[in-house]
Amino acid sequence: MTRQSSGNVSRRNQVRRTSTGLVLAATLLAAGCRGPDSGDSATGWEVRFSHVLSSGSEFHLLAERLRELMLDRTDGKFRVDIYPSGQLGGERIAFEQLQVGAIHLAISGTPVLSGWVPEGQIFDLPFLFTTRDHGLAVMQGPVGDAWRDRLLERTGVRSLGFLDYGFRHVYNRRRPVAAPEDLAGLKLRVLQNPTYLASYSALGVQATPMNYGEVYSALQQGVIDGGEANAIGFVSSRLYEVARFFSFTSVTYNPITLLVNEPFYRALPTDVRETLDRSVAEALAYQSRAARRMETEALEEMVDHGVEITRPDLAPFAPAVRPRIWNDVADRLPDGAALIARLLAEAERASPGGGAGR
Repeated sequence: MTRQSSGNVSRRNQVRRTSTGLVLAATLLAAGCRGPDSGDSATGWEVRFSHVLSSGSEFHLLAERLRELMLDRTDGKFRVDIYPSGQLGGERIAFEQLQVGAIHLAISGTPVLSGWVPEGQIFDLPFLFTTRDHGLAVMQGPVGDAWRDRLLERTGVRSLGFLDYGFRHVYNRRRPVAAPEDLAGLKLRVLQNPTYLASYSALGVQATPMNYGEVYSALQQGVIDGGEANAIGFVSSRLYEVARFFSFTSVTYNPITLLVNEPFYRALPTDVRETLDRSVAEALAYQSRAARRMETEALEEMVDHGVEITRPDLAPFAPAVRPRIWNDVADRLPDGAALIARLLAEAERASPGGGAGR
């Protein structure tokens, strides 16, 4: 098969997968218009769980762990069907499905959810946290709780807790990034979020929003030069096949949360709801342990596949975005300066003496 015909097949397969996903999503949305299926203690619950990463990701490990715990603790009555790899659409579509009850559980991040809760943009401030432990501690504290309350009040979707995802780092197919000037001119897929787009643009990047499911083929076809993700996502999506450089730029910490449709959650019997809460807490702790291990394994796999890994000094990067982007966020949000001040106070309180690193 020629390279061109292979590319055509790849594009046809992508279209086929997208079409199938849209049909399935439309079917579930139609079901959701009738309201969430809460089930009952006699018949049990058929629970749909959507996420955008592959079945080899830490997102999927969390979903599988939660499925196992709930099956065991409800004698098989709470049954979770997992839809990975954006089968039901990207994060925004999945969140809309979650709101209407077409799906019951999903994983998403505050950068995406800022479309519904703009105040979440304070967590997107570049070079905000020092380590992943630092970021997770802040999100699990009062500031994170306030964001969760806003999300529930405005959208009818409950955050059950935060995953341990860490920082997003730049990967690309053109060159290693060792200094700020190495980012100049790179066309990178960046989350469709105003603070992300502004931050990367300030660093000289051609920031390009794109659904995660389109990234691999866009890299393959030269539509983009790279993107930003954590090490596990880079490897689990096999992006090392189309991008040979991975750099620990740590521009943004990415708070990721497990979400549930509130009417479904509230309709559960008290004992089942409490069991779900306990199982979620255990699954999140499991995900955190797995994520640390998987990051080490991901870096080893990158080396095995010939990826060049760089760990630049981050001090020269910060002046491009601080205080400019921070001030922009403060001006853009109602009471933005007060929100950021509260966040910084909490970040100072939670500042680690050590940590697992970026």
